[in-house]
Amino acid sequence: MKVTVENEKIKVNSPYNKSFVAGAKQIQGKWNAPCWVFPEENKEAVKALLIECYGECGELGAVSTVTVDLDLDTYTEGYEDGEIRVGSIVVLKRLYRDREVIFSDNAMLISGGFATSGGSAKNPRISADEGTIVRVKGVPETIYNKIKDHEGVKLVSDIDVESLKAEREKLLKRIAEIDGLLAL
Repeated sequence: MKVTVENEKIKVNSPYNKSFVAGAKQIQGKWNAPCWVFPEENKEAVKALLIECYGECGELGAVSTVTVDLDLDTYTEGYEDGEIRVGSIVVLKRLYRDREVIFSDNAMLISGGFATSGGSAKNPRISADEGTIVRVKGVPETIYNKIKDHEGVKLVSDIDVESLKAEREKLLKRIAEIDGLLAL
């Protein structure tokens, strides 16, 4: 995705996303191939729409993000039209019934897999094997806050809890040693 601001216009050149197209029309967006063009005064609305649909907003600002794991055994909120989404962000898609599942740049398979074929010729579908977990990085916090209570969504912590517990034990032992030396 490329976002530029010039001559009091915001230009967005991005992959097709039907939610973005619908939202762009509502905030004075005009299609001028190869990009959408918005009045610069609508910057905040364009930024919010980009974050909602793509998880980023280019040069319009920084976005606070998190990493989530989707357990596809129970996560059903984002299944639609041969796609799996987090909010409006397309994470996985199958373009044709007999083609492989395509991962977005910020998604990776942790476990499980997908059927080699799914749906019909007109309506391809993603069918996850049992135990399939997909990790999605760079999910905007605003989107995470909307889906965090949904079944199958787990926040991935950047903190290694086991390493911290081991370090804590080591430090407590050292403090006990120091307390013993100071008591002499």
